[in-house]
Amino acid sequence: MNLLKYIRINCTAAIAGACILFTSCEKDSNGMNESGPGELNIQEVGPGEGSGGDVLIVKGSGLGAIESVVFEKDSVPAGFNPVFNNENAIVFRVPDTASGGPQNIIFTNKAGKVVRVPFKVIALPTVSEVSAKDVEAGSRVTLTGINLEDVSKVLIDGTTDEAVVVSKSKKELVIDMPASTQSRAKLLITNSSGTKATEQEVVYISNAYQIFTEGQPANVDYWGWSINYATANTFSVSGSNSLKATYTGSWGGFQLHMKNPVDLAQYKYVTFWVKGAEVDKVISFNFNWANTQALNIPANKWTYFKFDLDLFKGSGVSKLDDFIMQVNGDPATFYLDNILLVK
Repeated sequence: MNLLKYIRINCTAAIAGACILFTSCEKDSNGMNESGPGELNIQEVGPGEGSGGDVLIVKGSGLGAIESVVFEKDSVPAGFNPVFNNENAIVFRVPDTASGGPQNIIFTNKAGKVVRVPFKVIALPTVSEVSAKDVEAGSRVTLTGINLEDVSKVLIDGTTDEAVVVSKSKKELVIDMPASTQSRAKLLITNSSGTKATEQEVVYISNAYQIFTEGQPANVDYWGWSINYATANTFSVSGSNSLKATYTGSWGGFQLHMKNPVDLAQYKYVTFWVKGAEVDKVISFNFNWANTQALNIPANKWTYFKFDLDLFKGSGVSKLDDFIMQVNGDPATFYLDNILLVK
């Protein structure tokens, strides 16, 4: 090999090496080094804790190749849109279904590289439905919602009266109600993430004024026209019985008359259930013939009604003499249960 050829070969190799070195150190537009294939480096997840729906921002390198993001507890996946991500940042939300407590977020890229980052999910117990609105001590109640699998305590809000937890899962909690002096109250539910009150209230029947529950009270006379009354055990909301009201004419009146008028000053609401037996109907409802309200009653279904007594107090009704329901049209049968004045 002559000297000139040797110089040419070595110069070419040196230039190629310099180009490789320069390429490997080249930075992208935001100043961070580009990661090689398969590399995944997570520097920060912010914030370090959050609730379902909260936005998280992940910073690092090699993030553009991420294929999946999973919250480790119960393997809950988090969706993300690649349009909003690049090599150095990825944005996604904490899934609403993520289980609460400390855990890892697991990131996996296309090359199978896995990185686990510690994170705390705040998943307060949330109730969307309560199976019973009217309760007594010992009543079994099912709460439907989310983040109920690790509930440790259920209290009657504003008291130390504690329910017994019968069973629990992520979306359902079954409890036996405690005795309480409360007339109505929310439920205070505690899990590993904290404590949250239900939006729903329960009413303690025994602590309310009972216009009707299981039978005709001593203070109530059954008045009205074109109507027959009966205590029926065919249907009920709670207990064994309901009040069956059968309208016999085209215009009928249901009237529960208080032998001794009930002072409304200490009561906040009137609540009751109505079940239409045959077809949908509209019933007119009022106290003492004042401020009549229209009730839509679906057939073959119990419907719950709750009225603020200010509706009637504002019309001059300070004492309840008569609880009245009227129907106009073809004869119809209705069932009523748990007619209560609630503090």
